Amino acid sequence: MTTPKTSEIEKRARELWHIDRARNGDPSFDIEPEISELKESGFWNVAISELMTSIERKNEQYINTEFPEDFSVDLDLLFDSGGLVLGSKHTGKSDIAMMIAQRCIEKGSVVVCFDPSQDWQNRSNIEQYLKVEPYSNLDVPSESIIYDLSLCSPQESIAIVEKFSKNLFEWQAQAKKPKQYLLILEEAHTYFYQGCMRSKKLMNAIRLVSVGRNVKIGTLLISQFASVLDKYLIKNNTSQIWLGYSKEPNDIRYLRQIIGDSVSELPKLRDGEFLYVTRDGTQKIAIQPFENTTHKREIFAKILELTPIPQTSTTDTAKAITSLIIAAMWFIAIILAG
Repeated sequence: MTTPKTSEIEKRARELWHIDRARNGDPSFDIEPEISELKESGFWNVAISELMTSIERKNEQYINTEFPEDFSVDLDLLFDSGGLVLGSKHTGKSDIAMMIAQRCIEKGSVVVCFDPSQDWQNRSNIEQYLKVEPYSNLDVPSESIIYDLSLCSPQESIAIVEKFSKNLFEWQAQAKKPKQYLLILEEAHTYFYQGCMRSKKLMNAIRLVSVGRNVKIGTLLISQFASVLDKYLIKNNTSQIWLGYSKEPNDIRYLRQIIGDSVSELPKLRDGEFLYVTRDGTQKIAIQPFENTTHKREIFAKILELTPIPQTSTTDTAKAITSLIIAAMWFIAIILAG
């Protein structure tokens, strides 16, 4: 039996560790744990189990799987109510999103994708990408673009997406003839974790997801952990959902509230198979991996660095106070002398 590499196990165990900390509101969720911590906490074994399952499922042969000739998505509904693509790792979530992005671009919309994995840079039909430096303040693009966040930590990614959400919303609100934008967020649980509605760090991103449709901004959230996403945001985007394979108990439990008994189908899905959930009901679909040979070009757009606000030193403050006291004493002396 093929076994996953140690590097793959470590990477997945770290992901699970960070997600668990974020889910529980632990402020240390962005600190990197030691391998010994991953093993003692059990995340190492969980990672092995997940990766082994993924390998076994990838080795299965697809039998009697009918792929649709054309992938269908309701773009009007997407721009109005947003969308979700959920499922375990390596199930085809990004393939779904890339197909949606292609449809949007064909209709003249501007697609902006924040991707920490470089998968979009390698496979999507979006031509230009920019490797984002930590703490960058991104301008609003006029063409579809991939913002590569592979150099940024989760905390840095949050700051970048929050600032960009503010810039984009204000740009659209002031535009006389605004274009239609679609914002795609891979690893959406990084930004919209449980309890994020109470966080001041994400006020602009939450506003964009909640009411972005008012200024012609649609959103597509992609995550492998449904139960980690803030429940309000899931409820706000339930008009069009693609659900891939999952057997995670917390995800199954929560998704049952949305699709009822159909949730029992999720552990049976193969890679590329999804439950497509709309207001009209739930149906099973299957897709082929997204393939595109579009030539990519890296751009080096002007980026404003987020710099800390200068702080007045203690010495400068003391000097300023002393000057004020002396001026006040002179003023009082002049009055008394008069």
